[in-house]
Amino acid sequence: MAFVAGILLLAACLVTSCDDELDIVPKGKTTLESLTDLESLLNQEWTLEKNPSADILMICGEAEGYALNVPGTMGMKNSLSYAYLTYDETVDREALSTYDYRYQQAYIYINYMNVLISKMPSVKGDEKKKAQCIAEARIMRAYLHWIIANIYAKQYDESTADKEGGIAYVDDIDASSQKQKLTLKETYERILEDCSDELIALLPVHEPNVERGDQAWGNAVRAKVLMQMKRYSEALPYAEASLRLNGNIEDRSVIKTTKSWVLPATSENNLLYIRHGTRVSPNLEALSNESKALYEPGDYIFNYSGGWNAMKGRLYCGVNVLVFSCYTASANVYGLTSDRMYYTLAECLIRTGKTREGLENVDKVRAKRIENYEPFAKDGLSEKEAMDLMQKAKWIECLGTFENFFDCKRWNTEPNYRRTITKQFDNYGPYTIQPESPLWVLPFPLPATQYNPSLTQNY
Repeated sequence: MAFVAGILLLAACLVTSCDDELDIVPKGKTTLESLTDLESLLNQEWTLEKNPSADILMICGEAEGYALNVPGTMGMKNSLSYAYLTYDETVDREALSTYDYRYQQAYIYINYMNVLISKMPSVKGDEKKKAQCIAEARIMRAYLHWIIANIYAKQYDESTADKEGGIAYVDDIDASSQKQKLTLKETYERILEDCSDELIALLPVHEPNVERGDQAWGNAVRAKVLMQMKRYSEALPYAEASLRLNGNIEDRSVIKTTKSWVLPATSENNLLYIRHGTRVSPNLEALSNESKALYEPGDYIFNYSGGWNAMKGRLYCGVNVLVFSCYTASANVYGLTSDRMYYTLAECLIRTGKTREGLENVDKVRAKRIENYEPFAKDGLSEKEAMDLMQKAKWIECLGTFENFFDCKRWNTEPNYRRTITKQFDNYGPYTIQPESPLWVLPFPLPATQYNPSLTQNY
């Protein structure tokens, strides 16, 4: 895997500076020699560093950036921020991708998982515990590759997946070996192998630490992977299983009294918590006017928290947009929550002909989001009608996370749901992105492509 050699060498330096017991040295050798030492690789404060509102949420039209000064960006036309803010496909994004902290950090964690998987069988200790740790590491490896694939490759489509480029699936600890980029189909095959039923069953039924995996999380991972492949009927039972094990829904009605949104990272609705660079989110996200229009009347956060701030929008962004200002909410940016799994279940039900049942799951969440909400669920709705209701509510539920970007990519390959996104702010715009735009695929960073000639760009 020569394309990530530089990244893994950097991982070694980062780890060495933090904890000598986690030293990663060439050829995958480590000082981790016991079950406890190896399990420490799972005890991470997971972070993928980059705020998604700085790139992918601009692309899907959710945000106008992460405290991004719009007039200043307009004068920097040879920048990634300009390309994503204005949907300019002529910008040479590959040349500008000299680093990518999110991509780098994901592969650092993948290397940690590979070290555990490789060394755990040979250490002494409880065999059940060893198997549990290996299962957790493999599912985390699958999840991280899934995140990477959906940002740096095209959307999975069964008819074209064997022809489209995917990513390199890293499953060993030899930092000097080169691995070929797989097709998108092969990438997803490997992901599914690493989050199998057998591995999910080895996880603990319930894990109180939201940065460790349990069966609710394992089922959620497989449900999300299958749904992104548009295999809705197969994803459905995994979404149901996840919610049977953890169906917690954050109750935002208290905001009406407290006047502030308090959401700790330790909240029980987190199936597994993965933040971006800071511990607060969606703090400093600049909301697009198009996203603002999707807020329902009676939304507790919008009406009572004081979070969305027009003055800070003008201060940070230089245009009339809302910027979120809140230091007490830790939304789960790159991880999974039970709240959002209700939407995964809802869509799978709607896609399999159970529109009322699907919207009943949407209403379970809306009941704790919208004051005096009117239920969506009723008989006689078509799939398209039910999806329209679900999509609008889910968009607001998922603000500040990867979800809206992933959903847009998936829906863009389906005739009934593909859409052209247009946005406007002050005198800037309109800017338009088509479903087939190359901007939906982010470039591999130069340190990766320089090490591996097979890692050609997927756009």
